[in-house]
Amino acid sequence: MQMPDGGARNPVAGDKAVPVAPAVHTHPAVAVGPSEPAWRNVSTLRDIPIDRMRAWGLRGASSILQQGLFAGAHFATNVLLARWLSPVSYGAFALAYSIFLLPLALYGALFSEPMLVYGPGRHASGFSSYIRILVRAHFLILIPASLLLAPLGLLLPQFYTREFSLAFLSLIVMLPLLLLIWFSRAALYAQLNPHAGTVAGAFYFSLLLFSMWLLRSTGNLSPASALVGMGIGSLLVSVGCLYQFRRTQEDQLKPDLKTARVLADHWRYGRWAVLTAIAVWIPSNIYYALLPARFGLESAALLRALMNLMYPLLHSVLALVVLLIPILVRQRDRVGIKGMKRTVLQLVALLVPAGILYLSFLVAFHAPILHLVYAGRYSNVSRWTIAFVGLLPITGGVAAILGAALRAIERPRLIFGGYLASTVMALAAGVPITLHYGVAGAAFALVLDDLPAIAFIALSLSRAGDTKVVPA
Repeated sequence: MQMPDGGARNPVAGDKAVPVAPAVHTHPAVAVGPSEPAWRNVSTLRDIPIDRMRAWGLRGASSILQQGLFAGAHFATNVLLARWLSPVSYGAFALAYSIFLLPLALYGALFSEPMLVYGPGRHASGFSSYIRILVRAHFLILIPASLLLAPLGLLLPQFYTREFSLAFLSLIVMLPLLLLIWFSRAALYAQLNPHAGTVAGAFYFSLLLFSMWLLRSTGNLSPASALVGMGIGSLLVSVGCLYQFRRTQEDQLKPDLKTARVLADHWRYGRWAVLTAIAVWIPSNIYYALLPARFGLESAALLRALMNLMYPLLHSVLALVVLLIPILVRQRDRVGIKGMKRTVLQLVALLVPAGILYLSFLVAFHAPILHLVYAGRYSNVSRWTIAFVGLLPITGGVAAILGAALRAIERPRLIFGGYLASTVMALAAGVPITLHYGVAGAAFALVLDDLPAIAFIALSLSRAGDTKVVPA
């Protein structure tokens, strides 16, 4: 499964880890130095001092709340659109949003993911200057890219409806703004400051739902206008988030920070992550484009409506994974890869039972849930289809946690290998299954596609040597 705002680390040559600069300014709960000798012997979760566990618990709770607010905003938006738009119109929105997830994944690979390692690492002492460089690069890259992609909207009416073509054009025009909120959230995560992200999430949630209500009240709600509303909300909240990263006194410690160096570092890290992002997107979103070709846009709407049911748990897991990556980077440097892997396995052991409980609840009460959420629409679904959808937080969460460990030890090529296997499974088995069985086949294929990624990433992690990365 795709992880929209993924992990990060330093540039790599092949699979070798390179020295990581020590973090000079970190959050007090994770600060390093002579005053915290307790970290020296941390090798498992049980070895972590109680005050550190409490700090992690508070930060983890804030991270889940933040992710809940952002994901909840998108979840509520999807629910409202599914209730207020016709299935064909909602299918157009679902297809457009699935396309958006590809540039989002690429953006995360080149911007957000490297930021989670470089931010708390080598650029910790000049974080504000680092963020300002990336913000400029964000607009200098995305605005020309949007202008180049916009003409594609003129060709789409030959293959899809005019409503989808307008939604696609709206998506491309608003792309720099839609991605800005993901940049802002990654910046807050890089400083291990999910508390500020929680406040931003509350504003984003309110703005997004208000914009949907306003569009419907004025009779202007459509897939295209919904994407415009999302873009405007993203811009307003991002301005508030990024204001706190204005130039500070600590930036004087990094007078030689150059744009070319920052972008070169991000590219060296992100070149494998870009390939991984493409490999993740294909098995996760190909079915939204495939289903309308045979079963109409209504089938894409149904698949998206069902996927909304599993996002609460999956997004909670992904929220913790994003916070987990910089923590694993620090743990890797202190106790080595072997100790870090024990922590990862303990987290997987916690996820699986929670996922099974969620799956059981979803299967047992899917009929009243669907009726309540969608006002009677999208209710004619088999129990097996719901079960496949309910399995996705488990398979996607396990893959994400294991992938976070490989990110922390700077093995992007191995993560790409895992999701490449997932892509091969999707093309070889998922596509024919979906074309034959429709939405039920797509739900089964999504679970099937995760299995090769989990197997490959787990095997790669088990073979990783216990080598400490000594700070330069």
